Parts: sequence; C-alpha cells; structure tokens
Amino acid sequence: MAGSLPWLASRSLWSWMPLACRSFSLGGPLLAHVRLTLPPPKVVDRWNEKRALFGVYDNIGILGNFEKHPKELIKGPLWLRGWRGNELQRCIRKRKMIGSRMFADDLHKLNKRISYLYRHFNRHGKYR
Repeated sequence: MAGSLPWLASRSLWSWMPLACRSFSLGGPLLAHVRLTLPPPKVVDRWNEKRALFGVYDNIGILGNFEKHPKELIKGPLWLRGWRGNELQRCIRKRKMIGSRMFADDLHKLNKRISYLYRHFNRHGKYR
C-alpha cells in the first residue's frame, strides 16, 4: 500500500472526469440530486366502470358469439367440465360417469387409486 495514492489524492485525480464517463463511484452520494420531499400521491379511482369491467366478456364474445356461458366453452373430459374438487372426488366422479364403459385394466387401476386416496385422506386429511 506504500505505492498507492491516499484516498483524497486519488479522488482529486478523477474529479476532472465527468460522471457519465466513470464506471465507478468516488464515495458519498451527490446530495444535489436527492429529492427531499415526496411527490403528492395520485388520486386514482380503481373501481370506475372501465376498470371494473375490463375483459369480462372477452372469452364469451370471441368464442361463443355472446350466447354461451363460459362453463360451456370449456373443452375436456365430460366428467371435468365446469367442476371443481380434489383428486379423490374427481376419480369417484369419473367412475360414476364412465366406469361402465372403461376397459377392465383401466377400471381396476382407477379403483386402486380411489382406495389409496380414500385411505390417505382418512389418515392424513385436513379434516380429520
């Protein structure tokens, strides 16, 4: 460190270079650029009609010509359209709706899954 210049001397050497050319800082911040007061907050009505109804009928208008409910536009298996629930409820619903038309191996696997999930929810369920 004997060969290096003291901090004040090195600062004075770099002080001639404009701030835009330097890729490093010389220490403390320039207080001339610091804003001391906050700007007043903007008053925005979050529930005006335009914002509240933004995008409400997009999917119905584009896909259903404003004649269908969004639930009717959902594509997928018959037992899942417009329905919510956990995996056990979904498997039971599938077995009730198409169990008689399933292959024997697929029905057997579905029954095994229902049996496992039934035991799992009874042992580790949220509502025990």
